[in-house]
Amino acid sequence: MTTAKMGVRIRIESRSAGQATKQTAEGELYLKGEHVYIRYEEKPSELGRTVTLIKLEAGQVKIIRQGDVQADQTFVPGEKRVGFYQTAQGRMELEMETHELTQNMEAGIGTVHWSYDLYASGEHAGHYRIKLNIQKGQGS
Repeated sequence: MTTAKMGVRIRIESRSAGQATKQTAEGELYLKGEHVYIRYEEKPSELGRTVTLIKLEAGQVKIIRQGDVQADQTFVPGEKRVGFYQTAQGRMELEMETHELTQNMEAGIGTVHWSYDLYASGEHAGHYRIKLNIQKGQGS
């Protein structure tokens, strides 16, 4: 089975407690069975270099970060999932209680919205609303 691969441009908008952040990146999208994988390198920061993999499937979003920052977060509506966030300074356990998740995509291109409450080391760390926009990149 061959895996379709194309360049994509993604935009992630995050809202929490009246604060909004936006991140854009160029990456690669792979279609494999019923799953969509998006892989991109985050802009280098004081924490170093990190590659992020987003796995999209029906009713679930999984985000895996590897490199100088490592993290694993899974979002499933109506469920609380355990994950982690790790830097050179240490590791923190995370819990994501997902409230809603909607996907409007065709062949991996489109938008995904989800909202969740984040708990870090057992303490409520905020309510987040995420919008992931996936567009075909240059030359695709």
